[in-house]
Amino acid sequence: MKLPAADQNTGGSNGRWAVDRFGGHIAYLNGTYGEVSVVAAGVPTSPLAQMEAQVYSPSVIGRSMPWSPVWQLNKPSTWTLTLTKASGTVVRTLTGASTGAAVRPAWDGTTDTGAGAGSGPFTWRLTAHPRDGLGPDLTLSGTMTLG
Repeated sequence: MKLPAADQNTGGSNGRWAVDRFGGHIAYLNGTYGEVSVVAAGVPTSPLAQMEAQVYSPSVIGRSMPWSPVWQLNKPSTWTLTLTKASGTVVRTLTGASTGAAVRPAWDGTTDTGAGAGSGPFTWRLTAHPRDGLGPDLTLSGTMTLG
């Protein structure tokens, strides 16, 4: 892919073109009316990765105060969050699709059957699948304690 000669030295965040460092595409302005073209750069896309996370252990959760962790990934995904008691029993499985690249589940402390999950230590496991279908799934895990 070759950029127009007039645009080759005006890149960066304030120029007429930009490179998606995660998705392997180049976007550039063309024409005089602000049209944007997006073309493949020929560079492989980055695998799904965590950029940052806000995961905490709440003392109490419920329908009005769910556990709401946030994982910021580098690209959109579909995801599954599994919550397991210390005994190894899976109590809840949540699924969804990220908004942009942010995974934002909410668990109200109930099991898959609707009963209360109780207090104590829980293990969470997040598995995210890249929505572009490129690269492996991302799996993250951790613990939290209720009560």
